[in-house]
Order: sequence, then C-alpha cells, then structure tokens
Amino acid sequence: MALVPTRIQLNRPLPPLTYLAPEGLPEGVRVRVRLRTTAAMGLAMGPDPAPPAARLRPIEGILDPFPLLPPKLRELHRFAARYYGCLEAHLLPLSLPQALLPHWEAEEDGQPLSFHRDREAWDVLAERGEVWHRDPAILPTLLHRAALRGVGLTEVRLTGAPHPPRVTPAQAKVLLALEDAGGALMEPELLEAAGVGMSVLGTLEKRGLVVRMKRVDLLAQRREAGADRTVTLNEEQRAALEAVALGTFGVHLLQGVTGSGKTEVYLALAERALAANRRVLWLVPEIGLTGRLLSRLEARFPGRVAVGHAGLNAGEKHGDVTRLLFNGASLFVGVRNAVLAPLRDIGLIVVDEEHEGSYKSEEHPRIHARDLAIKRAQIEDCPIVLGSATPSLESWQAAQEGRYRLLRLRQRPAGITLPKVEIVDLRDVYREARRKVILAPPLMQALGETLTRGEQALLLLNRRGYENFWMCRACGKALGCPHCAISLTYHRGDFRLRCHLCGHETAPPEACPDCGAEHLRGVGEGTEQVEEHLRQLFPSARILRLDRDTTRRRGSLEAGLLAAEAGQVDILVGTQMLAKGHTFPRLTLVGVLNADQGLKVADFRASERTFQLLTQVAGRAGRAELAGRVILQTYSPDHPAITFALAQDFEGFAASELPFREGLGYPPFTALSLYRAEADTPRQAHEALEAFRQRLSVPGLRVLGPLEAGVPRVRDRWRMHLLLKGGRGALSEVLRRHPLDPGGSVSLDRDPLQFG
Repeated sequence: MALVPTRIQLNRPLPPLTYLAPEGLPEGVRVRVRLRTTAAMGLAMGPDPAPPAARLRPIEGILDPFPLLPPKLRELHRFAARYYGCLEAHLLPLSLPQALLPHWEAEEDGQPLSFHRDREAWDVLAERGEVWHRDPAILPTLLHRAALRGVGLTEVRLTGAPHPPRVTPAQAKVLLALEDAGGALMEPELLEAAGVGMSVLGTLEKRGLVVRMKRVDLLAQRREAGADRTVTLNEEQRAALEAVALGTFGVHLLQGVTGSGKTEVYLALAERALAANRRVLWLVPEIGLTGRLLSRLEARFPGRVAVGHAGLNAGEKHGDVTRLLFNGASLFVGVRNAVLAPLRDIGLIVVDEEHEGSYKSEEHPRIHARDLAIKRAQIEDCPIVLGSATPSLESWQAAQEGRYRLLRLRQRPAGITLPKVEIVDLRDVYREARRKVILAPPLMQALGETLTRGEQALLLLNRRGYENFWMCRACGKALGCPHCAISLTYHRGDFRLRCHLCGHETAPPEACPDCGAEHLRGVGEGTEQVEEHLRQLFPSARILRLDRDTTRRRGSLEAGLLAAEAGQVDILVGTQMLAKGHTFPRLTLVGVLNADQGLKVADFRASERTFQLLTQVAGRAGRAELAGRVILQTYSPDHPAITFALAQDFEGFAASELPFREGLGYPPFTALSLYRAEADTPRQAHEALEAFRQRLSVPGLRVLGPLEAGVPRVRDRWRMHLLLKGGRGALSEVLRRHPLDPGGSVSLDRDPLQFG
C-alpha cells in the first residue's frame, strides 16, 4: 500500500498537520488519526506539497468512502473558511454530526464498498460518491448502524447468501416475505407479515441469511401537525410572491410591518419551490420560533419537513441529517448552523427576522448565517428572501443601492391595525413619586384594565435576575466577579450572586469584602423582581416569566409559549426572547419597562438594536382582532430610536441613522474586522496585537487600537481589541497576507456585532 504525506485538518486549535495516507485518497473524506495519545477525527485535504522532514505517523483509519457533503456545500465550506479565517474542519461539525459514520459493508450491485477500499480503488469510490449524490437510493444502507444500540428503527434485509437445503416453515415465511418486499422490511412489519417471533429472525441472522440494522434516517421528530389554514394573499403579498423568480439567484428584502403576513409569502414561495421538485432552506433566529412554525409547515407539507437546532438530542440530529443526505426531507428549518445543513438541490432560501444578532456566532468559527445564506443561494443559483419588519441597515442600504430587490408589505390583514404606542417619561414619574418605581401609574392602570377584560399583557425588561448588582453604600464598591471584569447579578430565588459571563456564583456576604461595612444593597431590577412585584399587585393573575433562567430545561420555552398562545397566561414577563416573531391572539398590552436600557452601551449599533427591539416587541400587541396598546417607559423620550419606534417608522429611523454611520465610516459604508487577543496579562495581549499591527502591509485600511475590550477580563483572561476598517477586498487581503495561527493568542471576528 503506497502511503504519501497528506494534509489533515482537525477540529482543534491547530494548523493542518501532515500524516501518511493512501495515495489517491479523495479530498474531503474524514479519517481517524492519532494526536499524541488520543484518537481524533480529521479531514483529508490532499497531498502535502512540502511535507516536513520529521518522521510522519500514518492515519489509523478512513471513515468515509467518499465525501459525504454535497459538492455545492463543500464549495460553501471553502468560501467560509477563507472569509472567516478558519479551517474547513472547524465548519464540518456544523454540517455533519461526528457520530454519523458510513457503513462500509453497504452494497451496490452486490459489491460492498469495503471491497474497493481494500483494493485501494479510490477513483472507483469517488465515482460512486458522485453517483450517490445524484441518487442516494443506490446505497440504501450507507448510513445504517450495524450495531442495534441506540435510537432508530430496525430494518431486516436479505444478505444474498444462498439458501440452505433445509429451512423451517417459519424461516421460509420470513425469507418469502422479504423477497416479496424487494429484499428489505422494517422489523415489526416483517414479524406481522410472516406471523413469527423474534427467535426466528435471530436464527436466520446467525445462519447469515438476514442482517438487522438501525435505520436512523427514519428518525424524524414526532410532531403534531395542526390544521393547514388556507389564507388568501392580499395584493401586496401577491406582488411580493410574483417578484421572486425561482430558478435564478437574486436577493430579495421583504420589509413589512409586524403582523403583515410575511410568513404567508414564505409559505407560498416554498410551495412553488417544492412543486418544482426543488428543496427549501428556512432559517429562523431563535429555537423558540421553531415549534409553532413547524406545526404550520407540517400541516402544509406533511412528512416533508426536517429540523435542526441546539435543543435536539444526538439521535434527533443524527436522524434528521441522515434524512437530508438521503433526500428524505424537502424542507429544512433551523437556526444559525442550519445554513450549513447537507441539503441538495436547493430552490429557495428564507431568512426570517434577518436583522437578528443571533445569526452571528460569537464562538469560533464566527460565521454569520444570513451572509452565508446569501452566498449559498448564489452557489445554488436560487433566490433568497430576507424578511424583517426592521431590516438591518446593511440590508436596507443594499436594497437602496439596488443590490437587493426591495419588497414591501405596508398593511396588516383586514380588521387588524397597528397598536397605539405611548411614552411614559420616567423623569416625571420620579419627580412625582420621589422614588424610583418599577411600574409607572399609566402602565399600572393599563395592566388592571387589561386583566379585567380577560386579555393578556406582556412586560419586557432585557435584564434577568432579581437585582443588577450589589453595592456597598459605605465605600461605593460593587461586588464583582473574581474572574471577569463585571459585577455579579443577584438571583433571589437561588440566593446567589452570579456572573452571567463565566457562571461563577457565591452566597451574598453579610458585610462588604472591601471595607467590612454592613451596608450592602441591591441596585436595579431584573425580570425576577418584576415577577415578584406583579404577584404582590395582582395575586390572582396567572404570571409566567420567560428568560434564560426559567428556560434551561429542554422544551420549557416552547411549553411556555404554547401556554401563552392558548390563553393560559395573563401576564408574560421576560427578556428579548419574547420580542421575536411570536403571536399571542389575546395579547393587547405590551409594556417596556426601561426602553432606553440598550442605548447606554458603547456600540455604534446601540440605537439600531434599541429601535429594532422596541418595534418588534410592540408588534406583539393586537395581532388578532383585538386592538393593541404599547407603553414605553423611558428616561430618554426624545432619543431618535425611541421617537421613531413610537411612530413605527423604520424608513425615518434609517434616514436619521445612516448619515451618522457614513460620517464615522461604519457599516454599511465600510466593513470591519476585529482582531482579539487573550492572554494572562494585559501587557501580553497588547503586545500580541501590536506585533500584528506592525506587520500590516495592506493599503486603504484604518486601524484602531490595540485597545481594551469593553469587558477587559473574562474567565481570568485579559482581552484587547484591534479594529480594522476598510473594503471587504482589503480585509480579505489582510487575511491572505497575514493568516492567523489557529492555536495562537490572536483570533479574528469578521463583520463583528459584539465589541464587549
């Protein structure tokens, strides 16, 4: 067996390594290698043109007979690796679960794949892979599990071995039933058809006449489909539908007020794409939005939907990805990482709530799903629809320049009007009450009236916990996290002071750790305190709090949202997760307790995020026949983000905000690359970035830093930032000329959204 030096990428903070692998091994197959003393999965990337002089280890095994990812998805992986400065192996787990392994004994025309492997006929296997990607049915058992452990459905198949001279009548019934079914049947169906017990199958398996395997590709999530609502599209929706041409690449920005029926347009487009035998990729920003959407999709497209998000267990992820590889699902809906799902022949991509920051990963690899979805649509040569009531200013500017096609929905359905929005100036409330209050009198009165009418209310405060931090009134110091440069948040239910960055927690002290004074007092309020306050004011009301603390258990968020939709909740209290895309038919009052909270962040996108959040949460009110009312409590009633949200005027806000962005040289008028350094000391982090800055040799860049990060210390590591402004071409050239060591102290965040 000829072994040649081969580059292997690992999903580790390491550069590509060189191992000995069989000559002709296709690029893109997964292999098993030995990394020091542990086994690791790697990605073969072809022969190494300049192998090191050191003694090389051979790989330990070849896991895939051919690349499992569809060719167009592999092209997207290559683009994303170049653009975001990572390795393709770092992206691979976002497309394929590591536990998903092919079955080498899978047969095509009676010949197992292992036969070609043992002959080192990699060219033959590569050809089989190309044919399999066109028609997965040629290898029906490729991703079955030989072991019968775990989740899945068991299939019984004939092995093709010659029948022995004698078989019992019961065994003959099994063999005849399998032959009548074309050689394979699900185990329960076979037992029923043959009228035999499990012992008969066991005997046949021992004799080599049948084989039992797990069919994980049939493990779809068990979802109850609701009734398919037939909706007649209005004139605006029909115009948007007709403007999207299937079969060709184009980016369409669907901007419509909350409740204007954007989902109906998506559904109609998906129906057309599926009717043309193409597939649909549908992205949503939050796991909480998938439950209700899935019931609608299952009702409209029964048996054709698969799903992907972090809330699935390993078996569910394994099963639905296998369905995609075998073309068993025509529509895939999921959150951020679903943009890299192994879906073939895509005819439409939908990105709902395209402005949401959750599409951007804050962990390596730092991809942006919306931007990658646009690139994937270009590779697949299909249309993509970006939808939002409050588009990102990057998408809006692209539409104004004609790079995206703008589609508008200005009206809610007949009989449903936009909610009435009111401002409460908390400065006036403080002067009158001579103290800070959680609920201003107008909001208190509106809550009482809403409950009297038997309707629902939603209160938004984008800060969890009971009190924001504890402070000593004697020396003025706040109780901070010993590992991060932020204060600890008090959680009264657990009686804990907790860091929301590293998870450190401690019991509240009786005296100040710095001065010893017993004058510790909590400052600010979180959702936990608001919930307690409401229970005191409205003891008979059914109150539900939804934030990260109350939705840790799997399914708890979806259960809470379903209860609210069913009218089993009177007052919803929560963070921004309640502002996104949910429909509560009896919700008529929305209260935002601190509308200008997000404006206090040192971030050029602070106004945009505040406007988007307020507009989105206001859209939750009055979504059915009942009139809606929104009350914004704020200390900054004259801020443009507040005033334009009050008027539900996105175009006015964009016209006000964009000149500031252009004058300061921020997106959408320039692109950003944020280089981050982490080290044991501030000096080490600064020196790492300064050394990188000194090497920069690309013209047309503006360089800011090195400077301390917004939160300079996290998990005992000091953080510094270096911000590069320039055109996308110049920033890509920096990455080409100055590639980063995957295991080094400096990392890249391309098109950053967070600067903390």
